[in-house]
Amino acid sequence: MKQRGLIPRKVKGFRDIDPALNEQRNRLVQVASKVYRSYGFEHWDSPILEYAECLGKYLPDQDTADEGVYSFRNPELEPILDMKGNGLRDSSNNVLMDNHLLSLRYDLTAPLARKYAEELWTGSGQTKSPTLFRRYQYGPVYRFEAKLDPGRYREFWQMDFDTVGSSDVASDAEACCILSDTLEALGLARGSYEIRVNTRNLHKGLFEKLGISDEGVARDVLRVIDKYDKIGEAGIAAELGEGRVDPLSKAKIPGLGMPLDQVQTLVNYVQSCIGVQGRENVLARLAPLLGDTPTGRFGLDELQRIHEILNGLDYLDNRVVFDPSIARGLAYYTGPVFEAVSKLEYRDASGKVRGFGAICGGGRYDGLVEKLLGIKVPATGASIGVDRLLELLRQTQQLEIAATGPVLILVMDQQYMLEYQKFAKELRQAGIAAEVYYGQKSKMKAQMSYADQRQAPVVVIAGGNEFEQGTVSVKDLRRGKELSDQITDRSQWLSDKPAQMEVPRADLVATVKGMLSD
Repeated sequence: MKQRGLIPRKVKGFRDIDPALNEQRNRLVQVASKVYRSYGFEHWDSPILEYAECLGKYLPDQDTADEGVYSFRNPELEPILDMKGNGLRDSSNNVLMDNHLLSLRYDLTAPLARKYAEELWTGSGQTKSPTLFRRYQYGPVYRFEAKLDPGRYREFWQMDFDTVGSSDVASDAEACCILSDTLEALGLARGSYEIRVNTRNLHKGLFEKLGISDEGVARDVLRVIDKYDKIGEAGIAAELGEGRVDPLSKAKIPGLGMPLDQVQTLVNYVQSCIGVQGRENVLARLAPLLGDTPTGRFGLDELQRIHEILNGLDYLDNRVVFDPSIARGLAYYTGPVFEAVSKLEYRDASGKVRGFGAICGGGRYDGLVEKLLGIKVPATGASIGVDRLLELLRQTQQLEIAATGPVLILVMDQQYMLEYQKFAKELRQAGIAAEVYYGQKSKMKAQMSYADQRQAPVVVIAGGNEFEQGTVSVKDLRRGKELSDQITDRSQWLSDKPAQMEVPRADLVATVKGMLSD
């Protein structure tokens, strides 16, 4: 048997995160966290690993990544519990043990439901009454994507905020406000995005009107409706009916085979808001289509209440719109749903103009805790795809943050190493990150190359002459780059503010502070 090679490589779908991306991600998280805290949300974290049965959405039954979830058997044997939390026993009264199936969290909502349900569960099959709980959380989640498109990964960050224990539609309206505030705090100009809102109750009312009671058929219809932006009215009509041929791939897309009258009603429903400006006008168009069904009427009332709250808080039609084609989260959203959509475009490497589409979203999910405890607990919230939003901000030049390294103390002579350490200590005590160069390559060129690599804004230089004279040289690398880009002759260099200056040793900290504040 040939010896297996040891090749340094990353797991497919995962990546190393460089300092620049970390800095940008941290900035996004800090800005969003500030908005969330301003609305009263608390910061909670949950484990990356959960018992698979507690995640609620996917329940894989084998030791493989199944249905998008990374799962494996726990190496630790633990008791198998009954519905009251007691260990199951065999005929000899021995507790039954198992290597339980564990899963990496695939989102931040399912762990929230587990945490909330755990608080409600008291043992002996009893539960406490639901209470109000508001939290935000950010961190990595893991999904096994069978097909990895460019820019998609199997580990990525999400940032969520959720209100659990409230059925008041005002909390759904608030979620739209939070998304809008967060996007604008991050630098997206008003008018460059939309928060699009719908409610699943409009869909349910529509199906009542059409006499569609089969949930599978209803999901298929919603999936087709959700493609409106991609395939248009004709494409939707064809896919609801006899099917269509994809214009690019020429592949045959099978249709749902719905009767012509049902297809027309559904197309009219989607058309009811296309090109209609203003939330009130959208509601006026929807009312005759759905107002004669109880669930449809309830959905219209939900949107009307959301509209009144948003209007009263000055979140007008240039920030939040109503869109009846939104059909996200078919598996668990139960009421209002919302997604933020970017209107911005960019050119890819080939020069093709591309859009971003949806960048974050959420909705009401009143059934998630019920899957764990059997009791309904109302909840609503939203999730920001951190990496996707970062990509938008970078591509549209709205997040020009680069990782700034420490001030670098160059080592010109090893006999002065203690003095270099003192330089660094004084700078740190003044709140300035500082690093002494420890590289094996000691030549000036190698040290300056390292400074560039670390993105050091300033370097401190002191050799035998400086120590004899009681001085240090301080070089502003950022200023030096500006000068090298702009200055064309020596006289201009001498007349401008120099990028490097020699100052008394006692003025080191003040000089560096001044350079960093420029």
